[in-house]
Amino acid sequence: MYKMIITSPEELTIIGFNHLEQCRAWVDKYFDYCVIQYAESGIVELIRDHGESEFLEGPVAWLTYPGPHFQFGCRDGSSWHHRFVSFKGRLADNYAKIGLFPLATPVIRITDMVKFSAAFDTLLAKLAGGAAVDFRTVHLLEEVMLQLAEQPLPTSSRSPVEAGIYRLKDAIAAAPETDWNWRAVADDLHVSYPYFRKIFQEQHQMPPARFLMRKKLERAASLLRSNELPLKEIAAECGFYDFAHFSRAFRRYYGITPGRFWKKNTI
Repeated sequence: MYKMIITSPEELTIIGFNHLEQCRAWVDKYFDYCVIQYAESGIVELIRDHGESEFLEGPVAWLTYPGPHFQFGCRDGSSWHHRFVSFKGRLADNYAKIGLFPLATPVIRITDMVKFSAAFDTLLAKLAGGAAVDFRTVHLLEEVMLQLAEQPLPTSSRSPVEAGIYRLKDAIAAAPETDWNWRAVADDLHVSYPYFRKIFQEQHQMPPARFLMRKKLERAASLLRSNELPLKEIAAECGFYDFAHFSRAFRRYYGITPGRFWKKNTI
């Protein structure tokens, strides 16, 4: 389905587009054009300018554009249902200036998945026809962006339980080697374990045990970069008391064994 369409760069150039029901890519790059990325389902990890990871659960759209460094995708072997369209030119610049390509809200929760997916598919079908960009192409692209602009913004108010789980996230990140008892945590928050797990999943797009595992592995990678401790000590420092389990988990997440990661980062 992927095609390249070139038109006058002063107006609008469609760089590329695609629709993949099972996307397993990991993107790591600077963009010199605008992209509307859309995950209808699945969980996507997003990192902007080498900051903290965000885990986006579909249906959700996010924007990539010139300036920041972007990394996104799945590093655990999972996949997401992905659509994208990329473009540049004078019209693209204008869209950003007037807020139609909404840089102020680069991650947008999609509340009406059926309507938004239909609009995106209509645009992709038009592009797949292979004709030059015309007024209808522009109209269909703008319809997708209008729907993005019409999505309600998330509320910033948090219940005591939600606030407690946000604090828990910071505590886990600070001490991922801790053996967390999730049922005891739920008791401390005065909620049932299923409700605690549900709210945690809604906030962080993954269950608490998976979030903890990611933080253990991120801590391990940080220690490996320092080149100061033997591998087995690093595993224990991060709460892994079975080195084989640690090695398998690290390779699933980073695509490389701890030993090779250590050698790669040794100066």
